[in-house]
Amino acid sequence: MSFIKELRRRNVIRVAMAYMIAAWLLLQVADVVTNNIGAPGWVFQAILLLVALGFPIALIFAWAFELTPEGLKREHEVDRSDSITQVTGRKLDFMIIGVMSLAIAYFAYDEFVVEPAQEESLLSDSTQEIVATEVQQSIAVLPFVNMSDDAANEYFSDGLAEELLNLLAKIPELKVIARTSSFAFKGQTGDIRGIGQQLGVKTLLEGSVRKSGERVRITAQLIDASDGAHIWSDTYDRTIKDIFAVQDDVAAAIIDALEIHIGAKPTRGRPTDNAEAYALFLKARASLNVSDTRSAEQKLLGVIELDPNFAEAHELLAYCYFYLCGRDVSGIEGQILMRDAAARALAINPDLVLAEALYQAGNVESWSYLGEIEAFERAMRRQPGDTKLLDTLIWDVLEAGYLQEALELAEQFVELDPLSPTANFYLAEALFAVGRTSESIAAMNLAIEFNHELAENALGAMNLVNEQDDIAIAHFEAVLERNELPSNWVSDLVTGARDPATGMAYLDRRIPEIIASLPEDRAADWRQNLNDWYLYFGYLDRYFDTIFALDLTSSTWTDADTYVYRGTQYRHLGFTAHPKYLEVAESTGMIDVWEHRGPPDFCEKMDGQWVCE
Repeated sequence: MSFIKELRRRNVIRVAMAYMIAAWLLLQVADVVTNNIGAPGWVFQAILLLVALGFPIALIFAWAFELTPEGLKREHEVDRSDSITQVTGRKLDFMIIGVMSLAIAYFAYDEFVVEPAQEESLLSDSTQEIVATEVQQSIAVLPFVNMSDDAANEYFSDGLAEELLNLLAKIPELKVIARTSSFAFKGQTGDIRGIGQQLGVKTLLEGSVRKSGERVRITAQLIDASDGAHIWSDTYDRTIKDIFAVQDDVAAAIIDALEIHIGAKPTRGRPTDNAEAYALFLKARASLNVSDTRSAEQKLLGVIELDPNFAEAHELLAYCYFYLCGRDVSGIEGQILMRDAAARALAINPDLVLAEALYQAGNVESWSYLGEIEAFERAMRRQPGDTKLLDTLIWDVLEAGYLQEALELAEQFVELDPLSPTANFYLAEALFAVGRTSESIAAMNLAIEFNHELAENALGAMNLVNEQDDIAIAHFEAVLERNELPSNWVSDLVTGARDPATGMAYLDRRIPEIIASLPEDRAADWRQNLNDWYLYFGYLDRYFDTIFALDLTSSTWTDADTYVYRGTQYRHLGFTAHPKYLEVAESTGMIDVWEHRGPPDFCEKMDGQWVCE
C-alpha cells in the first residue's frame, strides 16, 4: 500500500493518465492526417511504436525525477519538506482535465459529425452506383435482315429496325446507339463482341423480316455483346396493320430482359392506318438517311397526300426543310416551310418533341436566337438521345460563342453515334475552336473516312490556317477532282493570298473569276467556301464586309450565320476581337443570348459594355 501511496505522491499515476489520454488524441489526429496526405502505412505504425515506447519512459521519468522551483532534480536529492509534488499534481490535474476535454470534444465531433457525413457520402455513392447501373444499360439495334422474296422490301426491314431504335431511345435509363453507327454493320456477319466493342454497348438487337403481301413474320433476338449469348428471342407472325403493336411488344420484352426499372413503358402508338402511306414514309426516311433530302421531301408530300393526318410525316417534312435551308432554298424561305410543316404536325399530335422544337426555330413571327436555343434545350431534356436535336444545338451554341459547351455536346453526339460522319465532323470543329488542334485533325480524318461531304474541305481549311499549305492544297484539289471540277487554280490562289501586301486584292480579283468558271449548281457552295479564305488569311475587314453585305437580322435566320459560325470556330485568327464583331452579335441577337445564358467563352461585360477578346 505504501508503494501505491508513493506512486501517487510522485504523480506517477497522474502522469500515466495524462500520457494515455494525450497519446489517444495524438494517434487519432495522426490517423486522419496520414490518411489525408496519402502517407505510407509504416508512418502511422512508427508513430504508434514511438508512443508505446514513450509510455514506460514517462513513468520512469516521473518516478525518478521531480520538478522543483530550481528546475528538474533527482527525487532522492529533494528534501521532503521542500517537495512541491502536491502543487505539481494540481497542475497535472488541470492538464488531464484539459486534454480529456479535447479528447471528448474530438470524440463527439467524430461520432456525430464526421461519421454521419461519411455514411451519407457512402449512401450517396451507393445511390450513384445504382443510378449509374440503371443508365449504363446500353443497346445497339442492328439492321434487320430482309428475308422477303422481293429485295425491294429492304426499306421495310430497315425501317422496322429504325422504328424500334427510336422507340427504345425514349427510355432515359437506356443508352441507345444512333442509327448511323448501328447501320454501319449492315450486311456484315462480323463478330458480335467486336461490334459491341466498336459501338460501346453491352447488348445488341438483331432480327429478320419476311414480308409477303399483308403478312409479316418478324424474328428478333437480344444478344449479350460480351460473349454472344442469347438473352431473349421471339418470333411474331402478324399483318401489316399490326406492325405498330409488334414494335411495342418487342420494346417491352427488351425492357423486361434488361431488367430496366421504369414507369410506363414507351409505346409506338398508331401514327397511321394507311399501310401504303406508312410504307412510303419508311422510304422517305431511307432517302433522308442518305442525304437525298429532295427525294425525301417528295416522298413525304406523297405520304401526306395519302394520309393528311399522319403527324410524323409532317414532322419529318419539317426536318427536311431544316436541312434544305441555306442550300436549295434561302434561309427565310426554308424557315417558313419548316414552321408550317411543324405546325401541321403539332396540330395533329402536340406531343411530337422534334416538331415542337422545329416550330419554335421556324416561327418568324416570334423567332429569336435565344428562343431557338431554349426550344432545342427543352427538347433535349425530353429526348436526350435524339441526335437530330444535338445536331442543331451544337451549331447554335458554337456560333453564339459557348465553345466548351459545344464540345461537350459534340462528345455526347459521338458517344451516341460513334461511327457517324456528322458527329465526328462536329467534334472536330469544336475541338479546333477550343484550341485542341491535333485532336481536331484526327477527328476530321475520321469524318473523311466516314464520307462526310464537307470534311475534306474543312481539313484543307484547318491546314491552311496552320500554314500547312501543301497539305491544304492537296485536300482542296482532291475535293475538286472528285467532283470533276477544275483544280488547277488552287495552288496559285494559296500562293497569291499568302502575300500580305497584295493578297486581299488578289483574292478580290480571282475569287469572282473562279466562281464564274464553275457549274451553276456548284457555284454557290464554292463562293461561300472561298469567301472564308479572307478569314483564313487574316483579311478580317473584307470578311466582315462579306457578312454585312448579307441581311443581318435578329428576327429570322440569316445567310450570314454560316460566316459567323466559321469566324467563331477560327476565333484565334482575331474574328471575335475585331471591332465589328460586337456589331454582328447585336444585329443577329447573340447579345440577347449572352444576357440571358451568361457570357460566351471569350467575352465579358465590363461597366455595362460587352468586351470580347
